[in-house]
Amino acid sequence: MNERDEDEFDSWATRFGEFYPAGARDELEFRFWRLLILAARRWSKFIDEAIRRKTGQPRARWQTLAALAFSDGPIATIELAERMAVQWPSLIRTLDGLEAQGLVERRVNPADKRSRLVTITDQGLAVFRQVKAVLDPTRAALLEGFADDELRVAERLLDRFFAAIDLG
Repeated sequence: MNERDEDEFDSWATRFGEFYPAGARDELEFRFWRLLILAARRWSKFIDEAIRRKTGQPRARWQTLAALAFSDGPIATIELAERMAVQWPSLIRTLDGLEAQGLVERRVNPADKRSRLVTITDQGLAVFRQVKAVLDPTRAALLEGFADDELRVAERLLDRFFAAIDLG
């Protein structure tokens, strides 16, 4: 986000001050929250389009492949959904498509016959490597103006934000 985003917001949100007085903590929190959401949406749209153009993979599929590639073995479907912070039915639809293309395998969990274990295949790893070849340089180009310390501070801030959400 940049100053233009806030200037643009201030130009059309002319009644904002009626709800959030200038300089108040509420105003700071609202502006932070708004920019956080906009940054996530813009990044998601930007990277999704770049990855889809190069690999044909939509976000749900490449993020699922990434979660599986980063795991050290088979993972239960419900645990995969939790790690990815997605709804179980949505994940099942994604896994159906990935399995149909031979990118993942599912088998019955011997510890719980009602559960399925998911594993990425060699073909799935190859697709994830194609995604990574787009993701990494694109992200690096966007973040090149940030110092390592700034990225660490931002990560800690977001970790605290997630922890606060989890505490509810």
